Amino acid sequence: MTFSSKNLATFYYQLGTLLQAGLPIQGALTSLAKTSPRSMRKAVVRLSELVNTGVPLHEAMERLGKVFAQLDRHAVDMSERSGALDAGLLSLSKYYENRSSARQKLISGSLYPVFMLTAAVFITHFSALFLGTQNGKPYTIANYLWDTVGFLGGLVLILWLARLALNRALATPGLNLVVDRVLRAIPVLGRLRFDYALSQWVSSVRLMLTAGIGVIPALEYASKSAPSPLIASAYEKAVPLIGSGLQVSQALAFTRAFPEEVIQFWATGEQSGRMDDMLERLASFYEERWRRSLDHVVTWLPRLAYLLVAAYVVSQIFRGFNSYMSQYDELLK
Repeated sequence: MTFSSKNLATFYYQLGTLLQAGLPIQGALTSLAKTSPRSMRKAVVRLSELVNTGVPLHEAMERLGKVFAQLDRHAVDMSERSGALDAGLLSLSKYYENRSSARQKLISGSLYPVFMLTAAVFITHFSALFLGTQNGKPYTIANYLWDTVGFLGGLVLILWLARLALNRALATPGLNLVVDRVLRAIPVLGRLRFDYALSQWVSSVRLMLTAGIGVIPALEYASKSAPSPLIASAYEKAVPLIGSGLQVSQALAFTRAFPEEVIQFWATGEQSGRMDDMLERLASFYEERWRRSLDHVVTWLPRLAYLLVAAYVVSQIFRGFNSYMSQYDELLK
């Protein structure tokens, strides 16, 4: 069982805020057992029980299995060690809030196009149902349901299988790099996806550094959890270079996987000693950029829907016209 990004953002924000206000961890978890998101309350109760026995929060999270991601457990672990657990939890909250916001915006932008396509499918076949005939043959409710619900169900099945195949490909070593490069080359959508991955990667690195983790472990944790195999592969290439004495910015530049902005901001942080500030600005930069790309996608979705609906309606018109012409030719014989 895993929790949604929205629920995780709420939980971490509530817990971080209570700790920031001076409430002990035991008291904060006891309070959240009643006020946290409903789907998380059983897990929070279990966390509270474990913490009350003296178990650190990160270890309690680990004992719950895969309920909490590895990135979360590492961030909480390092935050506890550095004495800044409240800051670490609030950073996690922002991380998951961004993920939830992106998903909700994409879903809301897709609702109208989906409604248009659904309406077009049902409306174009209604005349045949009303007349009770199509192509000179009886047209029943069963035929109508097959042409509408069956068509839409088949379309959903195809999209689901395509998503499943894509997820499998992105999880297969070797193939995932090829697929990720292809996805990155797609106009608008490719940039949106990679900018989002960079934003989450930079935010994760900053989160780890804030929690007291060193640069190398922070890069490892963030790169392995980044939603892009290209970033994980680039980290593997950069590790031996960093070990040989190169600065992190130089090693990242050598991989040629990161945009120039990442290298420049990172190098500035190394030279100025203000890495946390530079990473915060870099995360904000990519967050703003993928949000703009997302706005473009949401803006164009209805327009693409118009084209798809128009193409579907035109195809149905020609199909009906050909049917009537065939019947007319039969009458002339």
